[in-house]
Amino acid sequence: MKKSEIKEEDNNIKEEKKEENKEEKKSHKFLNFIIFLFIAIVSIFLYAKYIGTKGLIVKEYRVESNILSSNYSGVKIVHFSDLLYKSTINNDDVKTLVEKINILKPDIVVFTGNLVSYNVKLKESDIEFLKSELSKIKANIGAYAIYGENDYSTDSYEDIMTSSNFKILNNSFEEVFYKTSDSIYIVGLASSLKDNIDLNKSFKFYDDLNRKYTIVLVNDGISIKYIDESTYEVDMILGGYSLNGSVVLPIVGGLFNDKNSYKYNDPYYKKGITEIFISSGLGTKKYGLRLFNHPSINLYRLKAQS
Repeated sequence: MKKSEIKEEDNNIKEEKKEENKEEKKSHKFLNFIIFLFIAIVSIFLYAKYIGTKGLIVKEYRVESNILSSNYSGVKIVHFSDLLYKSTINNDDVKTLVEKINILKPDIVVFTGNLVSYNVKLKESDIEFLKSELSKIKANIGAYAIYGENDYSTDSYEDIMTSSNFKILNNSFEEVFYKTSDSIYIVGLASSLKDNIDLNKSFKFYDDLNRKYTIVLVNDGISIKYIDESTYEVDMILGGYSLNGSVVLPIVGGLFNDKNSYKYNDPYYKKGITEIFISSGLGTKKYGLRLFNHPSINLYRLKAQS
């Protein structure tokens, strides 16, 4: 074999090896990417399962209105929702919740439903624990609760809440007085998923010519639709149910939304004079996940506009 032929063959072998090395590097890069992707997905899942579901935070809002009298300026309302006890919420979490609420020194406390996780059967010890802890919540003016869809199948719900000094509003209202004879109203609607909403009964107090500041408690977003389509003007709507989508991604928003939230999944909406606040809740639903959406309670500070 001639030298030129040997050289050409060597070059061909080298080229083949180069190609093999390139293919090998590509294969390694792809494998490394798959491994990285797998680790990232597992890490995110574990974070959403065990870290994102803990770490109670307080979201603060300033709420102004020209209907409020000046003596309501500074009134603090704490709103919590969807405790979903026995989901990712244990006894220690309930104790932390109560401590956090009391640190805020609220004038009014409201709970917008779903005390216990779906299909959970409470033991007598669970019932006594919830009564003992929730009754420690202190509210200068009063504490109010409504039914979420889960609460209709929790036989002890009414007993737990009333024993804990919460007044249950179910298609009913409460006239609230603070310092003077000036009043505001708190309305509690039934869950549209399990009951019938009766707006005429709930707003029996309503006087269009002498309207008072009105707060409406709802659980699911469909209940808000009833108010949207009515002639009743309200100032605040406080709701829950959606958990703001549980897993919240930048730009995309909440991932786990369903039709019962209607179009109310985000934490805040403004429609005319009505401010709508949707709590991200405390527990978790089906998948037991939270991402960029820690358990939270809302604190509203009322202010009368001059």
